[in-house]
Amino acid sequence: MIRKKAYAKINLFLNVMDKRKDGYHDLEMVNAKIDLYDEITIKKCQLTTGIIIKSNDMFLSSQDNVILQCARYMQDKYHIQHGIQIVIDKLIPYGAGLGGNSTDAASVIHGINELCELELSLKEMQEIGEIFGADIPYCLIDEVALVTKTGEVVEAIPNQLKNKQILLIYPKIHVLTASVFNEFDKNQLVKKDVNILLNAIEKNDIKTIQKNLFNALEETTISLDIDLREFKDNLLTHLGDEALVMTGSGSSFFKLIEEPNQDIIDFIDLHKDKYLINLYKIV
Repeated sequence: MIRKKAYAKINLFLNVMDKRKDGYHDLEMVNAKIDLYDEITIKKCQLTTGIIIKSNDMFLSSQDNVILQCARYMQDKYHIQHGIQIVIDKLIPYGAGLGGNSTDAASVIHGINELCELELSLKEMQEIGEIFGADIPYCLIDEVALVTKTGEVVEAIPNQLKNKQILLIYPKIHVLTASVFNEFDKNQLVKKDVNILLNAIEKNDIKTIQKNLFNALEETTISLDIDLREFKDNLLTHLGDEALVMTGSGSSFFKLIEEPNQDIIDFIDLHKDKYLINLYKIV
């Protein structure tokens, strides 16, 4: 039996680069993992030769999702003769920009590799992940990394951010990534220089890091939903705009903080019934 923690992903930086001929966009991202995670258990199953997924989330239990696709692919490719049972205790919300499905799929790839003693390298596992999702190659590592192309080029960087705290706020508004990119193509908003942030991370310069968090998709995502605009305005009123940024294509925001002050504690207490909101650490 293999147990894994599938950590949520945040984007400290996200540039949208050129649109490719295949319709996808090249991206330039700095990603990190936080200690919000789904718990995954993987074990051999003698009752079937197939893949069984059990979860507290009905979608994962009943649909042909990316996690099941990865597991079936590995079973076929590596001629795994026994069945595999995957149990997922889901805590990372959908449509939140936190890479929930991708990080689960990555943990399943790791888990099957260990369970079945396949001895696959990280590169081999990332090649499998790339088939099924752009975020999966990054999610196979628990590091801060520069991620480019559509997500398949992953370069870990020295992690000076370990144990730094973030305030994560998810407004329970589901965002469709495809809709965000379609709208973004009409606007072509400003890009920023990622090297300023990379240098600040290397030097552990928290003030410069806070000033250079960036997401090129943020304004586009907010423009698509009036409730999300009101949510962002509420955050700005109570938390200010410093080190406050959306992750992924939304709808979660996070604020990188040094220590939670009383204003943040009060904000959590005031909104804990309305939003999914909590303090987490970068792993």
